[in-house]
Amino acid sequence: MQRAFFCGRPLRLLQLGCCVRRKLPRWDTCLTFVWRRGYHMSLTAGMEGLGAPKPSCFVCLRRGFKKDLKSSLGCSVPPVCITEIRQYLRLKGIPFHDGYSCLHVPSFFVERPPGTESVEKDGCALFVDKTTGQFLCKETQVEGSWEDFQDCVEVMQKEELHFLSPDVLLGYPESDSEQDQLEADRQEAQRIWGRSVLLSELEDKEAQVVKVMFGIAKISNATLKKFGVRYFKPTKSLVFPWFGYRDSSLKGLKLLTAECKGKKVTYVEATFPRLGGYHNLFGLHLIARKDTEVLLTSRETDSLAASQATGLPTLALPRGVSCLPPVLLPYLEQFRRITLWLGSDLRCWEASKVFARKLNLKRCSLVRPGDGQPCPADALASSLNLGRIVKSAIPAAHKSIVSFRQLREDVFGELANLDQVVGVQWARFPDLNKLLKGHRKGELTVFTGPTGSGKTTFISEYALDLCTQGVNTLWGSFEINNVRLAKIMLMQFAMQQLAESLEQYDEWADRFEELPLYFMTFHGQQNIKTVIDTMQHAVYMYDISHVVIDNLQFMLGLEHITADKFAVQDYMIGAFRKFATDNSCHVTLVIHPRKEEDDKDLQTASIFGTAKVGLKPDIL
Repeated sequence: MQRAFFCGRPLRLLQLGCCVRRKLPRWDTCLTFVWRRGYHMSLTAGMEGLGAPKPSCFVCLRRGFKKDLKSSLGCSVPPVCITEIRQYLRLKGIPFHDGYSCLHVPSFFVERPPGTESVEKDGCALFVDKTTGQFLCKETQVEGSWEDFQDCVEVMQKEELHFLSPDVLLGYPESDSEQDQLEADRQEAQRIWGRSVLLSELEDKEAQVVKVMFGIAKISNATLKKFGVRYFKPTKSLVFPWFGYRDSSLKGLKLLTAECKGKKVTYVEATFPRLGGYHNLFGLHLIARKDTEVLLTSRETDSLAASQATGLPTLALPRGVSCLPPVLLPYLEQFRRITLWLGSDLRCWEASKVFARKLNLKRCSLVRPGDGQPCPADALASSLNLGRIVKSAIPAAHKSIVSFRQLREDVFGELANLDQVVGVQWARFPDLNKLLKGHRKGELTVFTGPTGSGKTTFISEYALDLCTQGVNTLWGSFEINNVRLAKIMLMQFAMQQLAESLEQYDEWADRFEELPLYFMTFHGQQNIKTVIDTMQHAVYMYDISHVVIDNLQFMLGLEHITADKFAVQDYMIGAFRKFATDNSCHVTLVIHPRKEEDDKDLQTASIFGTAKVGLKPDIL
């Protein structure tokens, strides 16, 4: 093993010596470059001067997709801005044009005749996310980071290659167990798909019962067949398939099961593969290249209803109003107009505005929830005119200019839905609901207490309570490491000492893993700019709506704005306040107070004596 450098970055170089074992000509010796981000490239070495032809592409082992959370939320990934991306593309002579949320460049994973390197509208474009620099080639399904993109460009230009094999940048599973889990999920999806049947193949009475159970009584069998919806009898579930973008092969599926609890019917979703490792859009295989308008819904049943009633192309988001994964944005680039009709409550309305900012406000229109505008499935069941509702959708408009005419319905909505306006209610802390009314986006909470009083223990359960109700949460624990924090939260989630019941660990861990919970990998003192950048990245990637920072003192030591510690703390509080407002995200900030006498209660001045800590937060 020896050290080498490529594109200014260190590589580990391993010579396989295959010319000796296979008795091949020396020019066929292969060198495998093990890149520090974990994937392999094979190049033909020892060729110059021996008459061997230059390779036209790379050869690489095919691997499955890897979800690497640490690289997403840690400090190892350098931030990139759209200006830097444009400058790099111009420097390398790569043609591009601006899309709505991505830059379009010619895909170097698709072989084409020389001289046709312009950005074409034939589906061979490669999409680079303007916010993160991540790229996706829709034609070959190759994706990677901005750093991966730069590496590919450098290799192509250095080796004078016309294109790269799609196998070059396929990710790899984190472990054998993850590989086994992915393969098991694929097999399970195929098994369920093979045993499920179209609703038209059921007896009329049974089919009608199924439709009523899932609220799709007015959805025709033709619409269900068009989208490939089936029924899985063993679990009495609807099966919604996810097909590939071009080949329409089965890539995954979602099962929707109805459970009756008394007089109330609840719906439980299960996906194969798990949502953390795969994302797709229901109905994507029906989208034609010429389509320029699409209707986005949060549920598959809504997508069916809207398609049948309006005839518009419709897509359903895989995680509903919880998150719009950026990896799906390239599939929405072709549309000049996107209408978001995500549901009938205030949470759906808030999600519509957040998603519209990701998709580009200029092309988005929003269907405002109201009595006359329920979700598409309910609208169809009530015989409402869905086409008229879609046409009445309001433009997302400019984010900095608004009139009362645009606010009028929002004001009415808040007055008519006071129970939702107050925010998400705590299930484990009813007294908090009486005191704070609820947990709301865009607010700043400062939490303090004496050393050893249980601040972290309480905040972890406080945040866990909200997370179990679908609030996407990001934890930044600088005082205790993530393993210890996760252990505390897991036991709080299970409501028992798992050390005494280790045989139940896997069961509870599987359930805990499904929560929309993420952790920053920082520990100890950190620079506030790095922390804010990481929070911004998490909001974009995972639609985080609650950030917990424990605690502020671990950032004070690295700031050199002024020698006045009060001014430094004021600056930090202001930065978190601005972040919460700009990103419609609740920030909970833990602060240590100064030491007080045992017989004295804590006061606002106990938090380092600064006025801004007492004035900036919404909750103290």
